[in-house]
This record gives sequence, C-alpha cells and structure tokens, in this order.
Amino acid sequence: MAMPKERATTILRGHDRPRIAPPMPARSEAKAFALVAKEMGIDLMPWQAISSRYITAKGPDGRHLFREVALLVARQQGKTTLMKPHIVRELRAGRKIMHIAQNRELPREMFGVVADAIAGSDQNLLPRRRGKIIWPRYGSGQEEIILNNGASYRIAAANRGGARGHANDIVIIDELREMESFDVMAAAEPTLTMSDDPQIIYLSNAGNDASVVLNSVRDRAGDDPALAFLEWSASPDRQADDREGWCEANPALGYYPSVLRTLESDYRKHSLSGNLSIFETEHLCRWVATMRERLVDEFAWKLCRAEAELTPPRRPFMAVSMAPSGTRASAAIAWQQPDLTMALRLLYDVTGDPINADALGEDLKRTASRLGVGMVGFDPLTDAGLAKFFRKSQAISGPKFSNATDTFATMVQAHQLRWDDAAQIGDDLVWTAKKQNEESGSYQAVRANDDRPITAALAAIRAVWLASGPRPSLPKVL
Repeated sequence: MAMPKERATTILRGHDRPRIAPPMPARSEAKAFALVAKEMGIDLMPWQAISSRYITAKGPDGRHLFREVALLVARQQGKTTLMKPHIVRELRAGRKIMHIAQNRELPREMFGVVADAIAGSDQNLLPRRRGKIIWPRYGSGQEEIILNNGASYRIAAANRGGARGHANDIVIIDELREMESFDVMAAAEPTLTMSDDPQIIYLSNAGNDASVVLNSVRDRAGDDPALAFLEWSASPDRQADDREGWCEANPALGYYPSVLRTLESDYRKHSLSGNLSIFETEHLCRWVATMRERLVDEFAWKLCRAEAELTPPRRPFMAVSMAPSGTRASAAIAWQQPDLTMALRLLYDVTGDPINADALGEDLKRTASRLGVGMVGFDPLTDAGLAKFFRKSQAISGPKFSNATDTFATMVQAHQLRWDDAAQIGDDLVWTAKKQNEESGSYQAVRANDDRPITAALAAIRAVWLASGPRPSLPKVL
C-alpha cells in the first residue's frame, strides 16, 4: 500500500509516530531504504519511513541495532508494502530471508513483486543455465527466489514443519497474533543461529489472551534493548468511537479516503451487532481478552461509574457467586436510588485454596443483616453452600438468569447503572461473554475463558436483577 501521488484532503490524519516505541535510533539506513522504495514505485507514508529507521538502525559494530522489530498497527495500513523494499535490499546484500504467514496469499503477492523488482534491475544476480534464466521457482508451497550472490527468499507455512530447515538471516512473521503456541518460533529461531547479523520482524495487529507469542513479545517491550516494539494503537482510555483513537491506530488515515470510510462502516456494523471486540483488535489495535462477543462494552461500563457519592443503601438486594473450583467467591449489593438509577457495589471478593465456605457464609450473613438485605440471589449449581446461610434467598438460573443478564446489559448500555467500589466487577466483565440461545433468542452471561472465573460479574448481574423488580406498594393513608 503505497502513498498516492495526490493525498486526499481530510480533517483526520493518522499519527506518523507510534504511541509506544523506544527512542528514535540515531543511525540508520533509512535513506537507502527510501531510494529502493522509490525505485519500486513506492512512495512511503510517514509512518512507514519512521518504521524503516528502526528496521535499518545500526549499532556501533555496524550490525542491526534491533535484532527484533515488532510492528503493531491496525489492519490494511501498509505493513506488507513496507516489507517489499526491505526484502529487495537484503536480497541484493546476499541475505537469506524466510517469510512465515498464516495466509500464504500475501507472501505470494510479495513474491511476485520482489521477483519483478530483481528481474528488472539486477540481471547480474539472476541464476542462469546455458544463458537461460532459471528462476524464480513458482508452485504451491515451493515459491523460492535464489540469486547468484547466495541470497534467497522463500515462503514458509506457519507451522513447525514449514519453519524448519534452511539457514536464514532474516525471518519475517505475518499475523503474529494468530500464533497460539511457541511451536513455530521454536522451529524458526534456530535457523538464525549461524547468521552474522540476524533479525526477526513481526507484523501484526493487537491480539487477545490466546495470542501467547505476541503477548510474550509485548511483555518484553521497554525491557529488552534488542527489541524495537512499535505500536500504533488507540489509547486505552478512549472510547471505540473516538476518532482521535482512530488516528492513533491508523497511520494511513488521511492518505487514503477508503480508510475513513472503512472505519465508519465497520464501527457502525460491530456496534449494532454488539461485537466491538473485532473493531477493537482490527482497527484500534487494542488487546481484548477474547474474540467472543462481550456481554457489555467496556467503555459503557466505565461511563456508569458514579460521579457523586451513591445514596445510602435502602432495602438493598444481595447476590453471591462462587467459582466451581471453590477458589474464588464474590458478593454484591444493588438498590434503586431516588433518581431511579440502579446503584451497585461489590462487598466481597475473596480467594482461597479452597475457600472456607462456612466461615465466609457467616460473614455474609452478618453483613446482610447489618445492611437490611431483603433477598439474596444465587446459582443453585455453584452457590448453594453460601445460600443456606440466608433466611430469604432465591435461585436465579435458566430463563430467569437470561432475564437477569439482559436486564444488567440493558442498564449498562442505557447508562442507568451507577457503581462504586466495583473494580473487580469491571475486570470480570472483560472476561464475560454473551452466549446466545438460538431457539429462544435469549442469551446468558458466561465465562469467555474456562480458566478465568467471573464471580464478581455474576453476583452483580443477579443483584441488579433482584433490585430491578417492582417496588412494594406503599400502604394507603386513610
């Protein structure tokens, strides 16, 4: 994706510099990089030019300053285009390159562009047999360029077998977020062992909890001097519709009119469908816990935080929840305020191995009595050991829990909920997904990851549902 000759006039302009990055390197071969790009008909966008400074940065010994470079940016911003002049430069220098990708179509496109660039300007590098050019090799799974100077470029599948074998100087990995194990890296990294100046380049947008390789790279950002971690992403405190966040994550915005049109269309589509996690990762380059549809939008929940002190609890309702493993339990209360908004507060969030349910039950009983709790909600499958301590309790499961889930989600979305002292509920909601019932059209809150309990969120959902019931009628005054 090269910059067009005439830039589109628009108010919004993507950020040239990444939001997260190490200091700009003082010494690089960015000018030579730009010359090769121009030769190939590529007019680098500012963000691409800045990235090239990190990719080609040189240390005091003349080798790459950064052995690893990670480019994290929203989809369709020109990551692949940036690699084209880099590959051609390195091939001319006699380097061996392996390109690993989940989807082989993009590398195949790259393969053709690189082959054409070499054939058009580097005839002396082309291998021949009896005067006839014998390259490049085309064929599914066998695309390979081999030059007279010892350089090579080949495409490898994103699996352990595809990454094994050939010695390399450079490894390029597309869509790092898709790697959910270290198998490919375990096979690819040893191929760089004998290189005098190795480099790995990671290309990706943001991932989720399953993106273990990308997450491990991100965890090293700022601590590993051999890693240049460059992230164009919307700031975490921005809402999904904040266009300043769009500019932070989409550096091609303003250079291509189609970028803004795509952002507007995709935001509208995913917002209406209730699945903004896709928009978050693809277009805002922000991490999400899961790609499953969330129960509530994270920013809608944050907007419900009470700006003023909540009214004192008056006839509150409580709900409890214990993880099936017995290692975590939570309790929340909810009550209606005079302005008809729903107040919510987390009272307990405890862990143990396992929790002493009897001791916790006694504590909850005393707290409920002190606050004047009228009813306690629970899940009969997991919380019966706590529910037995209350005089009035109500099992909330099945269709009733579907109603409770919908009530909670609707209140959050409508900004009819006010919470304080509920940080753990917010943390849990990030891991709370919406499970649809195809027959009834209803849905329930479930764990997005079986290993991550959401007891605070479940307690909150049941407490809010109990408190949202009709208020008792006042006695008539005679």
